[in-house]
Amino acid sequence: MDYYFLASALPELQIGYPPDIHFKALDALMKINLTKEDYQKAAVLRRYYDIQNIRAFWLGEEIDRRGIFNEVDLEESLVTRLGLPEYVYAFLEKYDNKESRLKHFPELVAAYFKEEGASAEGFLKEYLAFEREMRIVLIGFRAKKMGKDLAFELQYEDPYDEIVAQVLAQKDSKNYEPPTRYADLKALFEEHYEEPLKLHQALCEYRFYKVEGMYEMDLFSIGRILAYLAQLMIVERWLELDKKKGLEVIDTIVKEAS
Repeated sequence: MDYYFLASALPELQIGYPPDIHFKALDALMKINLTKEDYQKAAVLRRYYDIQNIRAFWLGEEIDRRGIFNEVDLEESLVTRLGLPEYVYAFLEKYDNKESRLKHFPELVAAYFKEEGASAEGFLKEYLAFEREMRIVLIGFRAKKMGKDLAFELQYEDPYDEIVAQVLAQKDSKNYEPPTRYADLKALFEEHYEEPLKLHQALCEYRFYKVEGMYEMDLFSIGRILAYLAQLMIVERWLELDKKKGLEVIDTIVKEAS
């Protein structure tokens, strides 16, 4: 199905500049214009923030408004075991206290990408694969910089997966060389590694332009709408950064990647 009105109503986005439309306004437009099935595809992108918000809730931190659930509803869904995907509740069953859940939180992030990616198609599938692979590549860079054990850092990933195997194969190497399709990440990471805020901004820019190259030439498809949603969230995250936030994000980005 094509969404001529919705796609035509979306203002241009530029990384580093305030958008002319904000997340809540876009969500309202999608809710009105998308089919129920396509709106659920948008919900998959937002669910990543719900996963991160679970961790924030356990830590007593403010949750991200881009998630589907507010704090009250999120707490209720965790208590009643209703409303979130089954892999979330399987994680809660496996780890029955807050301390162990926080320690193994990367396992839940890995489950998000595995389970949601398996059932996705089109742009959504490509985007989830990109985000997952990018995080694994960043693990490779960070582990080498900090002298960490790659096998431990990737313990929640499938060792036979192509990108994971590529990282693990270099466990005894002095430096990490990413796959060709992520070669440009190496220079970016090395240039900004000592400046967390700049690194986070650079990663936002990298994501933004990668997404731009993913959606098909059909500018009115659900793929284009989902790409716009992904880019808007990236733009908003870039603008929300300050030095403290940048330090926090870079400190946790790889820890939560696997």
